[in-house]
Amino acid sequence: MRGALVAALVVLGTPAEAQRAPGLDVRIPDKVDAAVGANVALPIAIAVDRGLVVSKDAPVILDLAPDAGVTIKKRRLGRGDAVDPEADAPRFSAMVRADAPGEHAIKIRLRLWLCGSKVCRPIDVRRQATVAVVP
Repeated sequence: MRGALVAALVVLGTPAEAQRAPGLDVRIPDKVDAAVGANVALPIAIAVDRGLVVSKDAPVILDLAPDAGVTIKKRRLGRGDAVDPEADAPRFSAMVRADAPGEHAIKIRLRLWLCGSKVCRPIDVRRQATVAVVP
């Protein structure tokens, strides 16, 4: 009983950004460096476990919410905006413009349907990346 309680507290105490969705991993660098006025790519890759695919019949919605100090031209991306839109697990490259020195967060929310051989289920993942802007 005590072991189960400790395990539950460890899981509950882990930040949501660090938890992996079952069957899926969203890979985003923790920090991207840029100079003021420069454009930098923020890579976002979806990796799925063997036997799973991201549904091609349902939308893939990637929302990006930057702090002041960085600008993103397109805040909502879909499967058509992916580097490889026909892939079973698409990858994205969001262009970020560094406007002001400092560390600026970009909140990322990804929604999609993850499918196995018989069943699909909705996935909603939230992550955060930091853009370190130097003068």
